[in-house]
Amino acid sequence: MSPFVRTLVDINNAYIFFCSSIYLGMFWSLHLFWFPNYPSTLNLDNYYDAIIPQTTLATKFFFVTIPIMAVAILIMLITEWKSPLMWVPILWIPGLLAPVIIQQAGIESVNNQFIEGVESEAVLQDLLQEWMYLNDWRWIILSIMWGVTMYFFIAKSRRRYWEK
Repeated sequence: MSPFVRTLVDINNAYIFFCSSIYLGMFWSLHLFWFPNYPSTLNLDNYYDAIIPQTTLATKFFFVTIPIMAVAILIMLITEWKSPLMWVPILWIPGLLAPVIIQQAGIESVNNQFIEGVESEAVLQDLLQEWMYLNDWRWIILSIMWGVTMYFFIAKSRRRYWEK
């Protein structure tokens, strides 16, 4: 592989790490800083402003970045095919699909109920619990995938270092 193509592949793989880091940071922030306070601080008067504008922006952002990431994973799969690290992009296929499926199959329904308006504190708390539970699954999956991606870069750098 020419140095120029190698650089393009490295940039491609770095994009995967960039996206996984943004994804990871968002979910760790939710899990550590917002979720612990949501049940006690969100109520019928303030839940909308605390959830919907942020999720709308995140959805728009990931609507652009995730398809590009899927292409980058495909490129990683092609370039790592038959290498000892080909399991990384193979694992990324369900690692990227699962959070998207959770979003589309579960979280969107809850978000739509938030948008339509919640009229009962009990319903709000039930929806918050479901929303946080589903997002916790994405947090777990994306934490694992970030670790897989970090392993990929460490393994690549060590292999390059020892090949010299």
